[in-house]
Amino acid sequence: MLRLSGRLAAAVSAGMLTWAAGAPLAVAQPTDRAITVVLPTEPDSLDPCDTQTATNGNVSKDNIFESLTKVSPEDGTVIPLLAESWDRVEPNVWHFHLKEGVKFHDGSEFDAETAAANIIRSQAGTDFYGGALACYNSEQFVERVDAEAIDKYTLQVSTERPDPIMPLRLTYIDMGSLESQQKAEKITNPVGTGPYQFVERIQGQSIKLTRFDGYWGEIPEVKDVTYVYRTEASVRAAMVETGEAQLATAIRAENATGDDRTVAYKDNRIFLMRVMTHKEPFLDPRVRRAISHAVDRDSITRALMGITGSPWYQMLGPQVNGFIPDFDNSQLAYDPEKARQLLEEARADGVPVDTEFLIISRPDQLPNQTEVVQAIAQNLEQVGFNFQLLNMEGSAWLKYLRAPFPDDQPATLQMVSHDNTSGDASFSFPRYISCEGPVSSTCNERIDELLKQADVAADEERAKLYQEAARILYLEETSMIGVAEQARLIRLGDGIRYDANPMSGVIIRIADIHLSE
Repeated sequence: MLRLSGRLAAAVSAGMLTWAAGAPLAVAQPTDRAITVVLPTEPDSLDPCDTQTATNGNVSKDNIFESLTKVSPEDGTVIPLLAESWDRVEPNVWHFHLKEGVKFHDGSEFDAETAAANIIRSQAGTDFYGGALACYNSEQFVERVDAEAIDKYTLQVSTERPDPIMPLRLTYIDMGSLESQQKAEKITNPVGTGPYQFVERIQGQSIKLTRFDGYWGEIPEVKDVTYVYRTEASVRAAMVETGEAQLATAIRAENATGDDRTVAYKDNRIFLMRVMTHKEPFLDPRVRRAISHAVDRDSITRALMGITGSPWYQMLGPQVNGFIPDFDNSQLAYDPEKARQLLEEARADGVPVDTEFLIISRPDQLPNQTEVVQAIAQNLEQVGFNFQLLNMEGSAWLKYLRAPFPDDQPATLQMVSHDNTSGDASFSFPRYISCEGPVSSTCNERIDELLKQADVAADEERAKLYQEAARILYLEETSMIGVAEQARLIRLGDGIRYDANPMSGVIIRIADIHLSE
């Protein structure tokens, strides 16, 4: 097995968010060079309203599309991008002052009217605007957000209730051209303001972008980038080794190099089990708690994930304000006898604990995914659970993830790899653990009330409310069960430098890639 260098292993084990080697390079100069990036899965959408998933964002976010604001990968603060500044003029009203002179790839001008159209269209998958577009990014809005142009470069954004994190929330709204925002169907020929413009897509094979020389910012070094997809991590790493690709994401520890050709980072990504709470055998919380006690996180992460994973018991990572610093992990830790006891107690009370359920996973969520899920399944079988194991590709997996759940669907235990790069639990909890959450199987009135209070709170009070909701989630509902905190590895080809950061799980900004001879 290939070993990581001491520096790389130390960076991951110490919890460092970034690691990279090499002396600073000179100011970037545009070149005629092209690169190939190999990803685990093909994007399912190139629409600007679908960029929040890693599958889509790795290609389009900060490459084709840009947002008004962005999260700094250095310190997690919200910084300007297409908006130069903003003011909270009333508790429910914000003004964003936009950058002037920005052009879309089709030559049209970016302005406040276009920004407003993007904000409204991105919510077309919600009931707020009565649409049926089903935008992934709409999941970041728990209430309707209205937007209108005050003048050519001043955008007004308003909400029914105060939203103290509106600048952060708008990092999830990427800007497409005004013409594209007038379409009622998903966009397949994307037009943005980013440093790269769309060239072509060969479905099932590749996507090609080329440098946009009319870009408002610094012109990047790489001229052309082609994205290809390979499910197996070892195949992705081998493509870099042979020079077929210059960057491969989500590689395994055994495919890492002992030098600066492998970079590591953490992005608050947690591997979880989402339990279907409203169908047998999971109606009884004791049965759900038994799942947590059945899983041997220590052995699984040590044997199958190595430096890419460590045991975890919460839904969020330590940089998110909903993380509970003093949480007692032993309350959910591996204890197969306790798991059997809980199942027997439930059975004695008439709970049909032998009811078969489905374990749903997908192969691209983490390296050694298949082996990790099989180990979890073996643990569950050993304490007496009855299930079928299904491993499926992204679109099929999503059908099981999203509400409404079909009446004839069996109960599911669904494997989820969830990241929160924003640092705020509002981008996780409302979606995953509220009664109306689009991917939630949890409904607890106390949790919902705490989330509503947190929505309008700020700073320490906001964090306190989210942490209180999290305690109920873990110890009473036990419906989102943490398994591992993930560390991720990127393999680089010769002549390529990319400094990974906490955003790299969702955004691989090609303009941040530097070339050498």
